[in-house]
Amino acid sequence: MIKQALAKALVYYYPVAGRLRCAANSKLVVDCCGEGVVFREGDANIKLAQLHQVEGGPKPPFPQWECFLVDDLWGSVLITDSPLLRMQVTRLACGGFVLAYTFNHCICDAYGAYLFMKAVSEFCLNPTRTAPSSLPSWGRETLNPRSPPTISYPHHEYDIASSTNHDPTISHAESDFKSLAQTSLFLSQADISSLKNQISPRCPSFDAIAGCLWRARTRTLMSPQSTTRLLFPIDTRFRSKPSLPNGYYGCAVVFPCAIAKAAELVNSPLYYASNLISQAKKSVVGEEYRASVLDFIEMNGRRGFCSEGTFVVSDMTRLRFVDVDFGWGKGVYGGPARAGTGVVPGMVTSVIGHKNEEGVEGVLVLVSLPVESLDKFHEEVRKEIDRGISSAIHISAL
Repeated sequence: MIKQALAKALVYYYPVAGRLRCAANSKLVVDCCGEGVVFREGDANIKLAQLHQVEGGPKPPFPQWECFLVDDLWGSVLITDSPLLRMQVTRLACGGFVLAYTFNHCICDAYGAYLFMKAVSEFCLNPTRTAPSSLPSWGRETLNPRSPPTISYPHHEYDIASSTNHDPTISHAESDFKSLAQTSLFLSQADISSLKNQISPRCPSFDAIAGCLWRARTRTLMSPQSTTRLLFPIDTRFRSKPSLPNGYYGCAVVFPCAIAKAAELVNSPLYYASNLISQAKKSVVGEEYRASVLDFIEMNGRRGFCSEGTFVVSDMTRLRFVDVDFGWGKGVYGGPARAGTGVVPGMVTSVIGHKNEEGVEGVLVLVSLPVESLDKFHEEVRKEIDRGISSAIHISAL
């Protein structure tokens, strides 16, 4: 049923069945050649209840997770001339199943992937349905650079001084990704409140969480003399001009950048980090920010992010993949299978909404680090949370 639903969804999302090519001007284009996507079936002699018995329940890092998506090659697949979507459905012994997939990020962002999977689920729920409830829109022509191009904001995420023109056909070797360990942290609403107590009760949760992770990672991995950058994707679908069409599923995110000296970041209060994040957010409020990014790329060529000292935190808490129902009820987990994906191994961390095995609501943070750094990172995050608890106790005593 899922395979048939996928085929129906691809009728509307037909570019996904094509291939990315490099055009003469070095820009990427989609060849709507209809070569299709990869779909695999699998069977596992294991029950969902057994996955619940693993410490922390069914959440990353999953035991033997690589078996659930055998075509996921750790980023070693070339961006061009390769399938844009790989999907595997693995039947479990209890009748449950695991649906795993990987998208080429050039064809869609996280919200676009959510729209696509929602369409697949609708065709599963109702096989007689003729169209998804939200029709997809290509709309890439909306994102052309201005004439003449005008860079109206600084774009430190693409710092020319430390970034060379990026070749999309080159990626890190599989071993670069596999050398890092996978881990996840569950932060309850009480933990998040503890972080916010150190800043302001009105502080956005993301600013507090990202600030905590940024400081903990910097303490764990970086020397005091180094410069560190925090990047975080912001969806411009509903905030920039010109407006993107309804159903747009391509990439629409920009990456504001907060910069700090490592020593100042870790020696200052958490408020210092959250304030840097808040200021970076404010820099993209203007309707022209996305246009400035496009013009920057037009004038400087496609460039990768600054890799030295850069940390990316992706807020996926509003994308409820776990609630997508394919006809067998809601999932027990929905979200990324691992952290550290992207151009540089270990750079990207995802934050998703999650309910733990005890039914406590909060967020799950997926992190990829050198194995020898895992304990220290966990300890630094816990210290940051405990500072807020101590602060709250002190205020109550006063």
